[in-house]
Amino acid sequence: MAPAMPKQRAVHLPDNEEVARLLLEKHRSMLEKDIPDNLSLTLSNAYRNVCAAKEPIRTLKDLLKIKGVGPWVIRLIKESFPASSPDLSPPKCKEKGEKGKKIKRPEHSPELVCSNSASMASQELIQLTSQEQLSYSSEVQTTGSAEFTMLDKDTGGMGNSILAMPPRLSNEKFLEAYEVVLILDDREIFGSRGKRVVGNIHSKFHVPVEIKRLPVGDGIWIARHRRSHTEYVLDFIVERKSVTDLVSSIRDSRYKDQKLRLKKCGLRKLIYLVEGDPNPLGASESIKTACFTTEILEGFDVQRTTGYSDTENTYGHLTLSIIDYYSTNFSIGANTCRVCLTYDEFVKKCCDPKKLTVSDIFALQLMQVPQVTEETAVAVIELYPTLVSLARAYSMLDGDTPAQEKMLNMKSKMVNTGASRNIFKLVWGEG
Repeated sequence: MAPAMPKQRAVHLPDNEEVARLLLEKHRSMLEKDIPDNLSLTLSNAYRNVCAAKEPIRTLKDLLKIKGVGPWVIRLIKESFPASSPDLSPPKCKEKGEKGKKIKRPEHSPELVCSNSASMASQELIQLTSQEQLSYSSEVQTTGSAEFTMLDKDTGGMGNSILAMPPRLSNEKFLEAYEVVLILDDREIFGSRGKRVVGNIHSKFHVPVEIKRLPVGDGIWIARHRRSHTEYVLDFIVERKSVTDLVSSIRDSRYKDQKLRLKKCGLRKLIYLVEGDPNPLGASESIKTACFTTEILEGFDVQRTTGYSDTENTYGHLTLSIIDYYSTNFSIGANTCRVCLTYDEFVKKCCDPKKLTVSDIFALQLMQVPQVTEETAVAVIELYPTLVSLARAYSMLDGDTPAQEKMLNMKSKMVNTGASRNIFKLVWGEG
């Protein structure tokens, strides 16, 4: 049965009547196009809460604060909204007595990351994170905005402007052909809260959520064909870490190993979700630095949440944003961009973690070298897949130490001069 046509409601504040009218008209016009029930319900909730709002809504940023309004709703009405697009970046915390000092943060584009990584020293990252304070209590209040920012600035810097798409037949629309399902790893399912978490996300956001054993990551999204039931893995993957687990994984080197496996899984949008407040922990500085390094040097999108409930909301908002992205780009990208891996292909590509190749082991060894990030290690093994092949390349330079130290830096912009020198010392010895 099609959703009922929404009725006009009384608006609590006269200032918000125009915004409420925009939402109602948009909802009615989309119902004429036969939109899915879950999207209709999202618009109904947004309209109801705007009508009941007790604060004036003068900008899109004000609108984003309303319960039930996420990135998909913002995108629908932003062209008609009288105000300009909001600054959706998380608020910066100020030192006591500091007057609006701003820290310029690099964009997340991988091209920019590559060009800046050579000059970004770890000490600078520590200073930057310490200046910003990275206070979770204030930053994570913008749940929903981070996902909108990620998908809006998104793919222009990824080489191709469109992410991988599932196959398209004739003129079919994305939601006519596919159902998007959030898949959570069965080892990631929040302990005893598992069923409740799945139920909460499904009931609040009206999106399908399933549990499977994933070969890598803690969450992915699949597009399941409505007729053939073939499952295609969309170009997004999440690794979720509680702050406690993050500390442990940093100490026992799982942190680097897991990020390397994410980079090699074949999906391009890598999301690192850090759950909890690091400030009460003794190792909060290492957590802050790890998050910043992961985001700036390695091109991940780092999301921060306060706890279980906030993480549920983040998964839900991400799912709606991904549905919106593929609905918008399916018709223009499906015939020209990469085709999504099927779920079986994805599993085969990532498994078996126990069957490490020689190159995998070499990459893990390289990541123990100072200034060598996951990005650097991957760049090196693309040039020299094994330790023997790298040593042979050094030997061709006939003992010219300065040339040997610079060799990797000269061959790849992903390897800065310090990392190039340190890798040479690892292979050839201090001399």
